[in-house]
Amino acid sequence: MADPKIRILRSKRMTYKFLRLAGGTVAKVGQVFKDNVYPCGYCKGTGIEARNRSICLICKGTGKVELKGPIVVCAYCRGTGHGHSGSIVTCTVCKGRGVVAVKEPVKVCPTCRGTGRSSSGLTCLRCRGKGVVEKS
Repeated sequence: MADPKIRILRSKRMTYKFLRLAGGTVAKVGQVFKDNVYPCGYCKGTGIEARNRSICLICKGTGKVELKGPIVVCAYCRGTGHGHSGSIVTCTVCKGRGVVAVKEPVKVCPTCRGTGRSSSGLTCLRCRGKGVVEKS
């Protein structure tokens, strides 16, 4: 069954994967954002952890995370901030933020094709789970 957070559009030449972020923002895999403040992926921008109704440890209850741009959506956790789907473990790639800083210019990782995962399901060693690599 397909992940409901990913929408795939196909054209004759390319397949585009889109991710829906916590704040409702839709991002293409590998799309670079320049803002500094984003909705917290771990608590989905609410500031409260869903499992125990306590203040989110990632955003300290603000519902927002701040990163110096440019950034991309974390490919490993797909912007959720959780290590695996349904897991309560924090994503080791983005540290629960849902977004990761990158250096431009970037391109989709040719090894994992933007998924951030190797064939075994572990973090892709080439892009380190970001889903993108620097253009060479």
